[in-house]
Amino acid sequence: MRVFGTWNGGHSYGTGDVFTDMETWPSLGAARDALRARANGGGWPVDDGAHVVDFAEDGYATVGHAVGRIAYPAVSENTEIMIYAAQKVGARWSVVADYPMIRLCLGPRGGVRSESC
Repeated sequence: MRVFGTWNGGHSYGTGDVFTDMETWPSLGAARDALRARANGGGWPVDDGAHVVDFAEDGYATVGHAVGRIAYPAVSENTEIMIYAAQKVGARWSVVADYPMIRLCLGPRGGVRSESC
């Protein structure tokens, strides 16, 4: 199940905008791994499997190119990914709600927690 979300790196990052900063991963587990990789990357480039999401003017989205190796400096323990519900419509995707469905965040022992929104 492909998931869509916006990432926030913590105090030194702005809140992600749904239409300009949306990313996608092949599964919820892959999004968890991406959050862990960005948090533990130490500012070095990581390839976390994220893909760009391109929204058309009609609101439908297509999965774009892979983001590749990007450095995420100064990621704090408050980093999170807000996951939005989406459904496939033909070859495109539609985000079905204006609010997140799941919040992925770091747990107290370094794991990744899933919280319902």
